[in-house]
Amino acid sequence: MGGTPKKSLNSGSAKGGAPSSPMQMTEMLAREGAPWRPFEDKGVLLKPLKTPRSAAGIFAACEKQLVSHLKAVCLWPQKDRNQSWRVGDYSYYILEFTPKPQTIVYVQFWSEPDDDDGVLFEVSSGAMNPPADKFVDAEKQELLRDHGFEIGGNAGNFRKAIKIENAREVRAAAREAIALLTKVLGYDGTLELRYELSLQTQMTVRHVLSKVSPDTLEKLLREWGIPAELKPREEGKPPQIDCRAEAGPFGVLLVDEEREGSDSFQGLALRTFHSLPPGDDDDDVAVRLGIANQVNRKFTALQASVDSDGDLLLETTVLLHGGVTAEHLRARFEVWRGMVRAVGEGFE
Repeated sequence: MGGTPKKSLNSGSAKGGAPSSPMQMTEMLAREGAPWRPFEDKGVLLKPLKTPRSAAGIFAACEKQLVSHLKAVCLWPQKDRNQSWRVGDYSYYILEFTPKPQTIVYVQFWSEPDDDDGVLFEVSSGAMNPPADKFVDAEKQELLRDHGFEIGGNAGNFRKAIKIENAREVRAAAREAIALLTKVLGYDGTLELRYELSLQTQMTVRHVLSKVSPDTLEKLLREWGIPAELKPREEGKPPQIDCRAEAGPFGVLLVDEEREGSDSFQGLALRTFHSLPPGDDDDDVAVRLGIANQVNRKFTALQASVDSDGDLLLETTVLLHGGVTAEHLRARFEVWRGMVRAVGEGFE
């Protein structure tokens, strides 16, 4: 389970943009399958009044927006997997107020998808930022322990893991957060109650190729340091790029055209040849086939066979279906060149 990046563990400070109005934020989060990450927002959840309010009054005043925020942070609907969220995403939410100048106390939530431990729920102890510790004295610490919290994490906060799997459990967590703010940390509604919401990801989404044109592939190969030349297109045959490498030349055929005439292809066939000892009798043929079988056993990513001229034909296929990064495609060419070089060294 992760930890909260703003006020605990080792992840530094979260940077938010300018606050947006509560109504705008609530409406944004109400859109199912919201496709953004990373996303950050800060604002005022509850404006202060001159007279104190009860915990029930405070919760009633901010319930709609608070529940909406926690749904966005704590719920990971399976139907939205790989759409609004992916493995590697995480979210956190902070509620804080300033009882004295330069003194902040808070409750916070940290959530990740597929985390068997549940959502991490923390209450500031002030251990790392005196004088905030004065707001969580020994009596209040016992109250937190009665609620199932224990000291943990680098910041020494009170924390526990809770299960939040549906809207009812979100609302229960929201009520408990307000109860802890009021009964433990002393919030009474006469100060601003601020929020920070952050939807983040540990994944870097890169540009992917799900198809490629012959001209684009030729340029990529040259950029990767592979001498490449696109051959004139022959009618009825796939486009071919002739390449050179340390172990000798090889060809790249562009196959599986997206649609006829589109000049966009979803597959590549890499091909090269090695000369084998000549001979026409059965023993010579058996030797050549044996060499091809040895290559197939040693290099599972290669398809080795003997062509009609008695040469060793080496092939591999690269599919772009579903999208691959340019870095992945380059790596496939490097692996291909390495395998071909190793096969060639076997003949030396």
